[in-house]
Amino acid sequence: MTGSVLQQAVVIFLVLGIPAMAQAQDAADVPSLQGQVTEVTVYRGQTLVTRTIELELQPGYNEFVVTGLPVRIVPESLFAQGSGTATVLSVRYREHAVRQDVREEIRQVDEHIAKVQRDIYHADRDRQNSENVFNFYMALGKWAVDATNVDLNRSIVQADMVRKIADYLEGKSVQWHQNNVRLEDAKADLEKELGFLQRKREELAGGQGRTERQAVLFISADEKAAAQVRLHYLVNEANWQPQYNLRGDPAAGGVLVEYNAVVNQTSGEDWKGVALSLSTAEPFMVASPPTLDPLHVMLSSVQMPQQAEPNQQAAPGVPGLGGDVGENARQLQMSRKTQSGKGKMAESDLNAIAMGNQLLELNVDGYQLKRIQQQLEETAQVEGVSVSYRLPGRLSLPSRSDQQLVTIAAVSAPAEFTLVATPILTDYVYLQADLLNQSETVLLPGPASMFRNGEFAGRGQVALVTTGERFTAGFGIDSQVQASRELVKKTTRVQGGNKIDTYDYRITVASYKGQPVKLRLLDRIPYTEADSTIKVELVSTGPELSGDREYQRTGRDKGVLRWDLELPANSTGENATVVTYSYTMEYDRNMVVQPRPVNVPQ
Repeated sequence: MTGSVLQQAVVIFLVLGIPAMAQAQDAADVPSLQGQVTEVTVYRGQTLVTRTIELELQPGYNEFVVTGLPVRIVPESLFAQGSGTATVLSVRYREHAVRQDVREEIRQVDEHIAKVQRDIYHADRDRQNSENVFNFYMALGKWAVDATNVDLNRSIVQADMVRKIADYLEGKSVQWHQNNVRLEDAKADLEKELGFLQRKREELAGGQGRTERQAVLFISADEKAAAQVRLHYLVNEANWQPQYNLRGDPAAGGVLVEYNAVVNQTSGEDWKGVALSLSTAEPFMVASPPTLDPLHVMLSSVQMPQQAEPNQQAAPGVPGLGGDVGENARQLQMSRKTQSGKGKMAESDLNAIAMGNQLLELNVDGYQLKRIQQQLEETAQVEGVSVSYRLPGRLSLPSRSDQQLVTIAAVSAPAEFTLVATPILTDYVYLQADLLNQSETVLLPGPASMFRNGEFAGRGQVALVTTGERFTAGFGIDSQVQASRELVKKTTRVQGGNKIDTYDYRITVASYKGQPVKLRLLDRIPYTEADSTIKVELVSTGPELSGDREYQRTGRDKGVLRWDLELPANSTGENATVVTYSYTMEYDRNMVVQPRPVNVPQ
């Protein structure tokens, strides 16, 4: 019986053990290397990373293992390209557990954590030993008390001996207390340090844990030769946003636009000395287009209102029609943009989004349809621009949670500075510049810090600016110019069934500057559609309104009033610049005037 079992064990070893040993030997013979990250393109939310790997190929088939892939890698995005006669046959992704973290900086933190944990253990043991010693002395004290009581009963108490024992125990108690406090303080400090190290490790690892991520490359070569392979893959947890510094020089008539990018990446991989590009495009990795499904419709007993009011809840059961339809349309458009790059893989989602868009068109009324069109146009203007910036030189971006600033470009833009006063909104007068983007750089929307003559003037926003386009930027308040607005007179008369109101306004602008300055003064009167039951007419204005063509085209018909003034030096008090205007408004005397809701299209 024993011989039979032994024979079976030998057979099992021959069948299973030898092939396993051979496979282990083969795995050990496969060269492992990391390569170097050489190129990085940061998109919105993802990054395309390129590793360059130098290989020594043998004729025929070659296998290599690329180690150290980051925790946030998108495995299905892996692909590789060979140079010369090297042909990449396949790229395979795999993971396996490791004893230690693969990154040196994390290993160092792990060693520090282990040391602190040992120190905490030793502090606990010292504290326990101190407790044992204290209990020993307490027992000794109890023994002394018991012995003293016995001697007291026998009337042979030695007072000096009792005093010495009491003093000795008191001294030991003080020593124990001081040592115990010191140990507790040391343990508290160690626990605080341990918490800091654990947070630091979590930040560095980014959830990586002790898992090795690898790419297995299979490459064929015609001859023995050195070759270069470029391994590409996408990683998540990487993003960038535009940020600007605008440095205005009114005397020179120019603005320096410092175009920066705030980059945040916690991919689990440090990018050292890489060629960095920033892009607003989508990293498409899908070859097949989605299939268009038929739109099968039917009638429902639920009817849409003929003239829906803004923000009115629409009929239930119709996707995307609840609440503000303009906002719903924008959300559908954003979802479509997100899913479009997935092609065939997002076929179901894309068809559902398309159905929602078409049902909006089929069921909304004229007001809502115009609102949808306006919302989609605004979304397309900002989100429909795809640009890429290749930054000069080599840059390093470690994987960490804090934001990192890189420079995209520095653009010198000619500017025309003017003061802007809108006393109906605020008493402050602002310095504004009209700039021209003469560079080849497209400026994306983003926050900006404004500087005037080297001094910080405030924060603002840069809109989307293409090459050759003009844009405006504010450079803070100018306290040397003041504007005030007052209603001088209002008269009302009745004509037939209508009421006619006449309004007279005066605007006073005072300048304490020692030289003449240009100022753009803005105000407004009500406006209505041509067929409205309210008639508004500008009766007079002094001086005349601005002849600027853009203003006449976009603002004049909507009741915006603009004057382009030149304020004399030290024009205050009786010498202040005065602007007057009057207008009439005629309407049914049984009605009252109210503002039209902002979100109702004209």
